[in-house]
Amino acid sequence: MAGRLAVRTRRAVEADVPALIDLAQRSWLSGNCELAPVEAVRDWIAADRESRRYPEIWPTVTVAEHRSRIVGLSHADGREVADLWVHPSFQRRGIGTLLLRVCEEEIRRAGHAVCRLRYTGYNVAAPRFYRARGYSEVSRSPERLPSGVTREIIVMEKEFHP
Repeated sequence: MAGRLAVRTRRAVEADVPALIDLAQRSWLSGNCELAPVEAVRDWIAADRESRRYPEIWPTVTVAEHRSRIVGLSHADGREVADLWVHPSFQRRGIGTLLLRVCEEEIRRAGHAVCRLRYTGYNVAAPRFYRARGYSEVSRSPERLPSGVTREIIVMEKEFHP
């Protein structure tokens, strides 16, 4: 149960791929467009990473469902939370926390003592969300986009205690 919603998590199946792509794209736009310059959004659209990534990584993606609708997804890659997306209409209801815990547990079971994640400086909600769940910022670095715009990449980590 996440918030007041009945939510269940499960591994993605291949038939989920279009929904995974749509969800990641909607969530990225919702989380980043408030501050991202138009050029950065154009670069993101042109790259279309989601359409290439999710057909490859779907077997390792966890989805959150509410009434048979995929409302969130997460993906752990090594010691990193590589993806954590919640549909904009379902944010702030505990789904992100639920999916983050799933990733953390996968990372811990794989033997890692530290969990790492990254986000762009355009995502204004991310720092508060992650700090509230025990993460601390460890680095910031600029990343130059094809348009010439530079964005900031923030890395946060959380140590697991036995």
